[in-house]
Amino acid sequence: MRRFHVLLLCLALFLHVQSQEKIVSGNITVQDDGTPLPFVTIMVKGTKYGSTSDEKGSFKIKVPSREATLIIRHVGYKEHEVVVGDQTIINISLASASTTMNEIVVTGYGQQTRKTLTSAITSVSSKEIENIPSPSTDQLLQGRASGVQVNSNTGAPGGGVFVRIRGTSSINASSDPLYVVDGIPIQSNSLATLGLGGSVTSPIADINPADIQSIEILKDASATAIYGARAANGVVLITTKRGSDRKAKVTAGAYYGRQEPINLPDVVNGPTFERLINESATNNWVDLYGSVGTRNPQGVAFRLPYANPDTALNTNWGDPIFRTGALRNIDLSISGGSEKVHYLVSANNFLQEAMIKNSDFSRNTFRINLDFVPIDKLKVGTNLLYSRNNRTRGRSDDNISGALEGAFFFPANLPYYQPNGSYTKFGTFESPLAAIDHSDISMLTNRLLGTVYAEYEFRRGLRLKSSFSLDYSNFEESLYDDSFTNAGSTVNGSAQSIVGSNINWIQENVLSYQFKAGSHSFNALVGTSSQESKTSSTTATGTQFPSDDFRKISAAAVQTASSTATGYGIASLFSRITYDYQNKYLATINVRRDGSSRFGESNQWGTFPSAAVGWVLSEEDFLSKADFLSNLKIRVSYGITGNQSGISDFQSLGLWGGGTSTVNGSYGTIPGISPTQLANPALKWETTKQTDFGLDVSFFENRLNITADYYEKNTEDLLLAVPVPRSTGFENLVQNYGKMQNKGFELAISGDLFRSKSGLNWTANLNIASNKNKIVKLAAPFFVYNRDIYKYQEGGEMFSFYLHEQTGINPKTGAPVFTDVNGDGKFDPNVDRKIVGTANPKFFGGFTNTLNYKNLDLMFFFQYSYGNEQLNWNLFFLEHGGTRASNFSGSQLSRWQKEGDATMVPRLNAANYAADLRPSRFLEDGSYMRLKNISLGYTLPASLLRKISMSSARVYISGQNVLTFTDYTGLDPELTGTASNALTQGIEFFSMPQARTFMAGVTVSF
Repeated sequence: MRRFHVLLLCLALFLHVQSQEKIVSGNITVQDDGTPLPFVTIMVKGTKYGSTSDEKGSFKIKVPSREATLIIRHVGYKEHEVVVGDQTIINISLASASTTMNEIVVTGYGQQTRKTLTSAITSVSSKEIENIPSPSTDQLLQGRASGVQVNSNTGAPGGGVFVRIRGTSSINASSDPLYVVDGIPIQSNSLATLGLGGSVTSPIADINPADIQSIEILKDASATAIYGARAANGVVLITTKRGSDRKAKVTAGAYYGRQEPINLPDVVNGPTFERLINESATNNWVDLYGSVGTRNPQGVAFRLPYANPDTALNTNWGDPIFRTGALRNIDLSISGGSEKVHYLVSANNFLQEAMIKNSDFSRNTFRINLDFVPIDKLKVGTNLLYSRNNRTRGRSDDNISGALEGAFFFPANLPYYQPNGSYTKFGTFESPLAAIDHSDISMLTNRLLGTVYAEYEFRRGLRLKSSFSLDYSNFEESLYDDSFTNAGSTVNGSAQSIVGSNINWIQENVLSYQFKAGSHSFNALVGTSSQESKTSSTTATGTQFPSDDFRKISAAAVQTASSTATGYGIASLFSRITYDYQNKYLATINVRRDGSSRFGESNQWGTFPSAAVGWVLSEEDFLSKADFLSNLKIRVSYGITGNQSGISDFQSLGLWGGGTSTVNGSYGTIPGISPTQLANPALKWETTKQTDFGLDVSFFENRLNITADYYEKNTEDLLLAVPVPRSTGFENLVQNYGKMQNKGFELAISGDLFRSKSGLNWTANLNIASNKNKIVKLAAPFFVYNRDIYKYQEGGEMFSFYLHEQTGINPKTGAPVFTDVNGDGKFDPNVDRKIVGTANPKFFGGFTNTLNYKNLDLMFFFQYSYGNEQLNWNLFFLEHGGTRASNFSGSQLSRWQKEGDATMVPRLNAANYAADLRPSRFLEDGSYMRLKNISLGYTLPASLLRKISMSSARVYISGQNVLTFTDYTGLDPELTGTASNALTQGIEFFSMPQARTFMAGVTVSF
């Protein structure tokens, strides 16, 4: 009987214990920004109960009783404890312990902790780029990521930007990176078709920078191969902000500023112009006839005296075109949710006025990011962006026909207007006033970027995600040159209208499985992707308008129209597996197989694999006593990626065309067709093979972090136009021929340098990179751009300047002295040219400092480039011997005037400035360091915020392009004014420079 009672007592105790046990679940996030924190360890204090959060930050754990205490630990974050009590759902936010190598990094189709990462990926957080006035996300990358070179094409708002990740990998195909926004590979090339000099527009400007949570730059093949055929130039992953299971949070921000020119055109004034033109006339007369005043029976143009400097006008042609432009931005977002629903809704209004009139950019965006769990294990959601942008692209940035060119070219001794009230004309150039006031050029873009997805978890760690994404743009461009302009005066007004659209859809399915087997952790995925892109446009032109009051083409007496359409498709299979043994031994394998309609039937499919390994030495026993060492990891990767961008959609096919000319097969009004392109069924991808050696080190509890990489990229099968026998009826055929190499190093250092009990903290980030480019194989040398100033040849570099090397000035005659390249004892402009420099920098990078003292914060960011040459092509037209129809540059005042003068500017006569000369004196050292951003902010105290029902509030002042240190004499050392030609870089040619900006703003949350 007693045994029976004991048995009943044990059973009761067992049932009591069982009744105490329960399952607790929840989510773990980062305290600073609410992002999910994966792979966090959750333990029940004093027991062996334990669990780990998944890649979404979610966890489940069995606890023995309501008195149990959970201990949450993660490297780089402060340990957290919480008593279970009656709770079954516990959500936890971990505070960062210090700057760490263990942040969450977004990768292609997933995310990892940096400690277990085997790839070369640089992250830029939202905190680094917030409150920086920029219309475009790609501009925000400048100087903030090692190995990423960013140069502005123009200072025009919403203008194009050069972005090169680890150098330029192609000649004819695109070298721009692939942009992926919330998993969508987006349209990232300029949609503008109206040619305005060399300027282009940036479609990345459609995205509101305030919506961005983080930017990851994928650089080595291990990181990029998951994107296969489009990843040879690197990948930029943009992740936007999302909601959380917190109560609704309202955030509003606004800033207002002004921007002004940093430098103005350096040209001589009116009296000086007349003195110089008199001097040139004297010199040219003496050169032809031997003495001043000799009668001129041949009637040459040199008349003396030419003008009277004492009575000359002094017109400033920059005054009517330059201005102090306004900058305005307003952001509003609402985010929050519950256990089942997370949401974020945001809106933005942005306006930027350029420093040259009639060049503005305005953007209005609306975003919804929604995640919903309708039933257990099923998650659905959407990301939706609508953007409406308007650009007024006045002829302010149009090289020879633009207002800025006029401000350089028009002599200061000419008036704005003639006595009859008409604009002053000078040669064939446009009046700067007419270019600003009488040419209306605009571009309106509507863009819809959206994704719908569903994700189902079959079992813990096993998920299937299916998504459909759409990137749709339509654009309208219009131009009207009225009768006051050169273009419109002879035809009673000239108009052009272009309407078009781009539709890009992608459907993807990704099956992922994350699991552990003892100390072995695996994360595998396999997926499929289908993509189609279609672009179409219609162009109409009109001339002979009744008056300038009629500007629609329907009113024109002469009308023409044309239309075009094109498209391509890609089908893909991809997979990846990552392996981790005790956070010590790491491996990643990727493979993607892509098929593209752009290539020939025999080569439409390509396979792009990669592999990487990592070894975390700091986890080894032999380093366990090195307390100063927080993390030490070495990694090696190799992989193959492709490039299918930059060639036409039907380049592999034999094409026929019709039209209105006999060249296209028609004869008069009789229609016909003719061959326009040879077929090449063997055409295939450009292929880039990349090897990377990396080192990640952290010291002193992650307060000092160093990342170093050395890489080598070899691109083969370049897509080039190769000459073919003239018997084919064509001059060339696009083929896979040629090789390119890029190799270099990258170094990034971040440090939590100083902390004090008084509240003063100082953190800093420095990055530096160097890339060496080499053209290994080329069918034949070729020249690029105006007057063949670039030369491409085997053994050379991209963007190599081909000029006459000027070594000095003859001290007796003032004539320029050039190198005799072929050594025949005489200088011949037709043969004695050589490569004299390149636009590629020897190294480049950025340096950021952030200081905090109590509620004050100060940030200043320097961006720099060293060893690059910059061609001041403006001077080619503004330094002359008096025979060119333009003003004189201020540099002309340093000219040779008498025997013994030491200068590089020749004597003022026609022979020294002959049209067939390309003097290297115009190629300058383009090295610079620029204080790109500086901001000072104050965060209101929490005690005050509680009284006014706010959760946070910060006011700040900021400056951009504040100081520039350079020996370059042009308007902007980082400008590339010919972006429409991808084979040119490092040239300033009457393009709008960047402006200096000062602004003030406020950000508040409720």
